[in-house]
Amino acid sequence: MMNHFALLAKSLRLAAQYHAQQQRKSDGSPYINHLIEVVDMLVNIAHVQDENELCAAALHDSLEDTEITKEQIANELGICVLEMVQALTDDKTLSLTARRASMLEQLPTKATSVQRIKLADICSNATAIPCGWSNERLTEYFVWLDQVAELCKNASPSLYDEYLKRKASTIK
Repeated sequence: MMNHFALLAKSLRLAAQYHAQQQRKSDGSPYINHLIEVVDMLVNIAHVQDENELCAAALHDSLEDTEITKEQIANELGICVLEMVQALTDDKTLSLTARRASMLEQLPTKATSVQRIKLADICSNATAIPCGWSNERLTEYFVWLDQVAELCKNASPSLYDEYLKRKASTIK
């Protein structure tokens, strides 16, 4: 049986492999940096020690943004990780507005671990805003982020505080 560091390393390796050609829209940095930041916040701010939650955090965008399969995640990391990743996966057949509404509708029923990953995700996203966004788009985005943060704040008050700090540093 693998220790949790080996499982986490495997999830980060898979994330790096499948997101290899992707970049953050905000600054063109490698997308894997976002995934590492989400894992880092869960470890160092929320004090998560659950290996499955950390692995799911590393792969939280993989089903919607890469060619990795559900079967591959289940086979490599287990069904628990897959279920969390699926719970965080947007249905890309829906419009952005419908995806956001769906997330807000479903988040209250999601596991605490899923809510924590989502909260760490929006913390990272709150400080990765593309420079070309209009004030209107920025305002609209933060209205949605605020709604997500509010729904997830009980999953990790420390991550919620981090979100508020990051939002304040972005919106000046």
